[in-house]
Amino acid sequence: MKYKMPKYEYINMDSGWSETFDEYGRWTYRKDLFPNGLTAVSDHLRKNGHRLGIYILPGIRCDAYEANPPIKGTKYRMQDLVVEKREGNGFKGVTYMPDAHMDVVQIYYDSLAELFAEWGVGFVKIDGCGFGGGDQFYPYQSPDNRECIRMMSKAFRRYNIWMELSWYMDYSYAKDWATISNGARIYIDIESYSTKTMTTSHRVFQRVTQASRWVDTGVVGKDYGFFIDLDVVLVGMVVHGKCVDGLDNDDVRRSYISFWAIVSSVFCIGSDPRMIPDKYLAMLNHPGILEIHQAGNMAQPIGSGNVWLNRRQIWWKPMPDGRVCCMLFNAHTYMFMLGFSHEVRLYLKDVGMIDKASIEDVWTGEKLGVFDESYSIRLRAGQCQVLMLSPILL
Repeated sequence: MKYKMPKYEYINMDSGWSETFDEYGRWTYRKDLFPNGLTAVSDHLRKNGHRLGIYILPGIRCDAYEANPPIKGTKYRMQDLVVEKREGNGFKGVTYMPDAHMDVVQIYYDSLAELFAEWGVGFVKIDGCGFGGGDQFYPYQSPDNRECIRMMSKAFRRYNIWMELSWYMDYSYAKDWATISNGARIYIDIESYSTKTMTTSHRVFQRVTQASRWVDTGVVGKDYGFFIDLDVVLVGMVVHGKCVDGLDNDDVRRSYISFWAIVSSVFCIGSDPRMIPDKYLAMLNHPGILEIHQAGNMAQPIGSGNVWLNRRQIWWKPMPDGRVCCMLFNAHTYMFMLGFSHEVRLYLKDVGMIDKASIEDVWTGEKLGVFDESYSIRLRAGQCQVLMLSPILL
């Protein structure tokens, strides 16, 4: 993994790593999958410079409630926390909401964080959070469990564990999410749940519209320690020797990676890196694109960021060294097909360039020249061009 993707920090496990609880009602690992425990896994990852990530849900596990074990370090038991049996997250019947968020609930979450820290966990994804969940047609399927999440955040921060919220978090509460966590999934799963492919070009470009809603929240980026998460990057996923990412072409694949980079989204690949073809590994490891991502600030659109209203998208952000990064892309996609080619024109004044600018294509490294007032290019549907602009003062 370190050889294939040297700049990536965490290796995360999604749901399925845990099916039960320990003697104190805390999430624990499956012994059939991890006979030597998670500490052994974490120690192995650390040798390659990686940290372990895991997945849990907020609230009190229903199976732990039924068993009613003690809460570590207290005289209380799990059933002392729950009487009303309200749903604890967006996946019904899995956890209960504590009736009151009293000190003993914090003690329970503190003990959970302590256990994870003992295992060497560095990243926790908390799913089923609310306000949020559901989909674009039936949103808000997760209960308001912010009090639980706040307590979890307090516990995990003691051990420097990155905490991410999921899924389809409501941007109206962005300040809450930024205070509580390090990142938030802002839309539905990118997977298409097809039996043949993982996602579609259309599902990728849907996320542009969702990202635009977070631009004006004023809490996204490294200055706030909080980042949006557009979901996994599935570029180059190979199963049984066949690429199954479901993307129409390499134009879309570059646009996929580029947009995640320019908004500095949490960047998580969804594929086994040992199986990803070299040309797609090169895309995922492109030094210029990683530099844009690691700048850590969120780009903003020129004009509407809604891809249905504006197919000719331009997003931009300042770089730490004074340059400006711009992504021009043609978002003309439909559910089952790509659309038409369009000319996309960037006006330098829209990104704060008052004079001329020297422009470089980030993907190819080509020096495109010096431009006055504007720059334009004709792009195929799904195609992008990522530009680095250097001001030239007269």
